[in-house]
Amino acid sequence: MQNNKIMTQTFTDISSQALDALIERVTQAKEHQLTLSSEDCALLLDALVTLASMQERLNDNDITINKLRKLAGMVQSSERLKSNLTKSKKPKQHGRKNKVQPTQIKPEVIHHKHTDLQKGDSCLECPTGKLYKFEPATFLRITGQSPFKPEQHVMERLRCNACGAYFTAAVTDDVLADGDVHQKYGYTARSLMCLYKYFAGSPFYRQGSMQDLLGVSISASTIFDQIEHVANAIYPVHKYLTELAATAEHYHLDDTTNRILNQTSVMKKSRDGKTRARTGIYTSGLIAKVAEYNIVLFQTNIGHAGEFIDEILQKRPNDLAEPILMSDALSANQPSKVKVKMSLCNSHARRQFYDVHSHFPEEVAWVIEEYGKIWHHESIVQQQNMSAQQRLVYHQQHSLPVMYSIANWGKAHLDKGTVEANSGLGKAINYYLKHFAGLSAFCSTEGAQLDNNKIENQLKLIIRDRKNAMFKKTQVGADIGDVLTSLIATCVEAGANALEYLTVLQRESEQIRLTPELYLPWNYTAQNQSSD
Repeated sequence: MQNNKIMTQTFTDISSQALDALIERVTQAKEHQLTLSSEDCALLLDALVTLASMQERLNDNDITINKLRKLAGMVQSSERLKSNLTKSKKPKQHGRKNKVQPTQIKPEVIHHKHTDLQKGDSCLECPTGKLYKFEPATFLRITGQSPFKPEQHVMERLRCNACGAYFTAAVTDDVLADGDVHQKYGYTARSLMCLYKYFAGSPFYRQGSMQDLLGVSISASTIFDQIEHVANAIYPVHKYLTELAATAEHYHLDDTTNRILNQTSVMKKSRDGKTRARTGIYTSGLIAKVAEYNIVLFQTNIGHAGEFIDEILQKRPNDLAEPILMSDALSANQPSKVKVKMSLCNSHARRQFYDVHSHFPEEVAWVIEEYGKIWHHESIVQQQNMSAQQRLVYHQQHSLPVMYSIANWGKAHLDKGTVEANSGLGKAINYYLKHFAGLSAFCSTEGAQLDNNKIENQLKLIIRDRKNAMFKKTQVGADIGDVLTSLIATCVEAGANALEYLTVLQRESEQIRLTPELYLPWNYTAQNQSSD
């Protein structure tokens, strides 16, 4: 009778995923002293009965591998297989299929226990009460990972049965390091949003769509709100870098067009001193070299790069020597209020010739080959790590004759009339001759650079964002973007971890307001280590 009873034992099919989930729930219940649901208890009871029946049946000698597999529920009986052979016909579906929603990632549940209190202890608020377990306190924290990872923090909470006082378990230090308890989006999450937007060029709406796809929904407006928090926290450092840039010994300057959707025309003085309605919006980029560090700054508004450098140089102490400014030959990109040593970009001059290569192949090929010698000389300077004085002497010996050879060649063509002055090649030659002093400044001024490629490379951050997002909506949004892009680009120049840097600035925003000079991209790490 006992064997017959065992053989008629029914088995509950459970997949490996469901079994793993059951084991996890049982483990959590054991660790945190929680109760199991009635369904989990039923599954565990079935498992125990199956284990007992298997142990009894294994004592028999007539057991076979096939019977054992059936006994364990690994193989269905023939009756059940036969019933599954008749497939039910599904009714036809008409119309469009419902849109498949991406699976939402469930937050990881992290428990925080009381370390100095437990159930049954006396209440700290009243002399008579005892503590008992109460519904835990929770908050949701989204940390900055790739992709964003939600964490549900569950803090154990005790309540006095006499006075009703609550005692909530403390959150660990590593959680608080990523933001306040009431802060949903952690510092790391905000930093990552900034990098996606102002370094990777991913617009807010694209980030939101991507997060929907990855299962952690964050709207575009929410992303902007979180980025604004970062900009407010790091603004004191940006302001200090702007003041520090006024003391630089060398500047790279350029600008690129941009668009602010809600910006209307403004009455503003032009470089000629006349006040007129202006509408041209540009993003001006500046690299200021202070000692061995490069500060990268951006400004987006109605104005050219020359007006931006004027704002910077107005803060320059009078006892400092004239700085060197590298830019193109546009008058709008040159300062008007402080005297500087001008040097012009040879990449721009070379491009003037290269653009007419199809019409004047032989002449342009010669100029490009000559210019190649100059850049080759610069590579030798960098390889040998020459000092500024050694570099100047080297270029005077090797590059200056090449510059004069191009000038003499162009002047001879114009004088002989073999090249028309109004042709493409003639305009390129006239540009070179007109700005020869600025183009050859690297051969006459110690520390002057050969080209303006550094700032043009940095402006790719602005161009990348402009191509993807098309425009800024307001001037405030443009200012936020300028602050964040400036700090990120300066981080890149300093070789610092931008994600870690932005996170530290948010975490220590109160100290930054008092001592922003201690949180520059090249010294914040040492400051943090000393404070620890």
